Amino acid sequence: MEHAVEPFDFMGKRPRPTPLKVLQKVEEYLGATLVLFILVLLSIQVVQRYLPVATSPWIGELSRYSLLALTFLMIGSLVGQGRHISIDVILKVGTDKTRRLVIIISSIIVAMCTAAYAQESFSLVTADTEQTLAITGIPLWVLYVIPLLAFISATIQALFNIVYAPEENLEPVEDASDAELKDHS
Repeated sequence: MEHAVEPFDFMGKRPRPTPLKVLQKVEEYLGATLVLFILVLLSIQVVQRYLPVATSPWIGELSRYSLLALTFLMIGSLVGQGRHISIDVILKVGTDKTRRLVIIISSIIVAMCTAAYAQESFSLVTADTEQTLAITGIPLWVLYVIPLLAFISATIQALFNIVYAPEENLEPVEDASDAELKDHS
């Protein structure tokens, strides 16, 4: 005999779906790769300054836009973790139910904002102005693809935060880091 399926508990404890965890890890790996890419580019630029060779201006341009891409790419990962400074302060008080309610309300606001940003990014991508970057000649619309993907990811993460009110987000960052330190010692 099969057990009856329990009704959906909107405020209950449910684990985050695996595809969202995978998406978050992919974003984190891309972010780490971009940090290494920036490090390599800037190292090349520093070495070029001390060698009797001409400097390459495209290195500075690529590193600046890589830093911009890094900033946008990490949005989805951070939204998925639910780590907002002001929200983290609120999570230090109240019961688990009130903490979940705070996560749900903040996730609704974040989902609306990131969806609006995604819409604006989409309009920038589709409105090809034929402008290019000054040195590398990369079309400007290509740069807008990165924020578009990042805001779509952040919207998805925020929407799932509304439904799942993830258990891992209920504990403030300070408490989580203290617990990790105790585990490692």
